[in-house]
Amino acid sequence: MRVRYHSGMFARSLLAAVLVSSLFAVSARAVADPKDTPAPAVTPAAADHPHDGGIISGKITSVDYRRNFMIVNRTDIVLMPSTQIQGSDPGYRVITDLKPGMSVDVYTSLVAGKYIAQIITLR
Repeated sequence: MRVRYHSGMFARSLLAAVLVSSLFAVSARAVADPKDTPAPAVTPAAADHPHDGGIISGKITSVDYRRNFMIVNRTDIVLMPSTQIQGSDPGYRVITDLKPGMSVDVYTSLVAGKYIAQIITLR
């Protein structure tokens, strides 16, 4: 028996699988060091229904590198290990490249009422 997937269904399934696997990695890290304040959690049950959160554009107000989130235009945005950071010049970027005052476009998913950064474009 051969199963064929509709491309939209496959993309949603892939996104859900990536979110769930990332959540387990974040949870394992939080359990390993209980004295740290855990990052804003997204429950695996809520990851079953991610939605397009739209694009949040503006200046970064603050970045919490330890808890993996940032604030753009008074909106808390969770940063995942899978979040891509892109700029105009070539090169690999990491979360520590994000600084308060930088102008960004953040492409997000909305999971359990929390914005999850998928792609961050530096302007």
